Amino acid sequence: MEIHKRDEEQEPAVNRKLFLIRQILNIIFMAGALVGAVLYWVQPEPTTGILVIMTAMFFKMAECVLRFRK
Repeated sequence: MEIHKRDEEQEPAVNRKLFLIRQILNIIFMAGALVGAVLYWVQPEPTTGILVIMTAMFFKMAECVLRFRK
């Protein structure tokens, strides 16, 4: 039985570009979630933290849409 390995040269440039965009969206999501969590616990009114986390969730949803379109 043969095992086929993925070769980076065979992978289309579109997939690599899409992967980079997904990674950037994930980084934005993680940073936004972290900032939102800090704001939620530090500020007397948690509304700002909740709004920041909800905004970060839109970046995660966009990343999921790109992942499932593949």
